[in-house]
Amino acid sequence: MRENFERNQNLEYYVNWKNNYYQFNEKNFIKQSVSHLNEVCESPYYYETTFIRKRLDPMSITDDTLSSLLAASFEQKHILLDSKTFYIKDIRDVTDTPFNTIVFQLDAPSLKTEESSRTIMNRYFAQRPLDYNTIQYFGKCLGFYHRCPFVSGDEIFVPEKGSANDSTSWYGIHHILYANEDKKTKCMHVHFRGHHELQLNVSARSFNEQVDRSAILFVYQQFIIDELVGLGHYVPEPSVMTELNIVQQHLKKFTFTMVLHPLEKILSYISHYRVQETLEKVLGEANPYIGEIRDNFNSNFKK
Repeated sequence: MRENFERNQNLEYYVNWKNNYYQFNEKNFIKQSVSHLNEVCESPYYYETTFIRKRLDPMSITDDTLSSLLAASFEQKHILLDSKTFYIKDIRDVTDTPFNTIVFQLDAPSLKTEESSRTIMNRYFAQRPLDYNTIQYFGKCLGFYHRCPFVSGDEIFVPEKGSANDSTSWYGIHHILYANEDKKTKCMHVHFRGHHELQLNVSARSFNEQVDRSAILFVYQQFIIDELVGLGHYVPEPSVMTELNIVQQHLKKFTFTMVLHPLEKILSYISHYRVQETLEKVLGEANPYIGEIRDNFNSNFKK
């Protein structure tokens, strides 16, 4: 009798406590039953949690703030870039740190690593449908011999210096909203999404040239993709962007005009260019007419 009385009393206390605790919103919980030995009732347990992500404070990336940015960065053995990456800075010349690269992201803390920027970028290129060598070759056909932008869909990374034989820094021009020239320091103040700022040590002429190159490669790549997709009778869906980046803004300027060739003519031109390039290597002499052919080809799509 005593055991039954205590059992019923405890059960009544537990049921009252449960009803009072969950009466405000029972419908929003997931029920889970746990059966206990020699018990008639089942005990449902509930929990609810809310994760609030703190917005990352805007960063000002300069040579003077590099030490504090390094201190606030998380160390990583291997870094894989994603769509939120906006700047990969080569810091091999910084002597007071063992790290070689720092990677900045829009909505996450920066990352530091002993890997070189060349290793990180090559890993990124290997994950894309077309690697950097292919993009470089197509850019070469258009006369972009040095610092060719890497265009892969909506993602565009531009090297600060030539990256053929060494590491360099890369900025994600697809995340840049606008840029201002600082004539005193002869550099560019670049403004990314998320209000991040970068003091880019390139001239205004070089920066604007890379915006133009990126726009040309972007349009050509999209045109070729649309043509190939059209062979399968598919309709490409337009990408939705909240804010136009600096390349997309450049494409809307009345000064930027392009007349695209048919796909077969583009492929034919690339094939002839490859043949001509091979002949130059074999014969050791440059064809004086190849420049005229390329200029004529380019003048037809950009005026």
